[in-house]
Amino acid sequence: MIATLTDSDVALRAALAGAEVARSRYGAHNRRFEHEGADFSTEADIEAERAIRAVLSDLRPADAVVGEELETTGDSSRRWLVDPICGTLNFAAQVPVFAVNVALEIDGVTTAAAVADPVAGHAFRTDGTGAFGRLGERALAPSSTSQLASVNLESGYEGGSGIRLLSDDVFRSRFSPRCFSSTLALAWVASGQQAAYITGGDLRGSVHWTAGIAVCRAAGAVVTNLAGGELHTGDHGLLAAADAETHAFLLERLDALR
Repeated sequence: MIATLTDSDVALRAALAGAEVARSRYGAHNRRFEHEGADFSTEADIEAERAIRAVLSDLRPADAVVGEELETTGDSSRRWLVDPICGTLNFAAQVPVFAVNVALEIDGVTTAAAVADPVAGHAFRTDGTGAFGRLGERALAPSSTSQLASVNLESGYEGGSGIRLLSDDVFRSRFSPRCFSSTLALAWVASGQQAAYITGGDLRGSVHWTAGIAVCRAAGAVVTNLAGGELHTGDHGLLAAADAETHAFLLERLDALR
């Protein structure tokens, strides 16, 4: 079985294993483990990561695993990045916007990834070239028709442009803004459920962002840093848009609000 499953298959299996735990613990009492500021993790985060790691250990035992909750294991150029519940505060408050992220990097290049939505039962994955729904029967297709654009307010922006974008009349004349604290909204750009996603911060090698970025790129979305340049360089941050015209519009507004 190890030889016949592709890395994309393994990523999906691992993400679905974590999603099953998150779904079963959603709405239940979960002990919290406090972190810095308002951040915390829960028993469900840890259990979901263990379920993901069990799949990876069974199917890719020689690979390294980097998780949000548990220590790094293994030493390999093949490295799995695991975020068992992206949007823990939402999960704990029973707000159904959170995701399970699993991505494989080989020598620093993302080659496979999966993002699962435990509540809706959706999943998105990529083999590094195409991006698909859960079983691979439906290719993901970005679209701006929803007119929804999400902004992550948990990260910093140069000059506060991300925050000011939400009240910008030009922006609001075209898109209806949303604020999400889960990378699930990034997967929605890949699937056409949202037109764009914007966040600040340095996202290199992040267990939170790597899977969603890979799915977006493989689906054909335009993904750059906040200055329109290569991702993970310069101003850092991320602007993911369904198409080039949407990307150009949002980039112009971000530049105007710096």
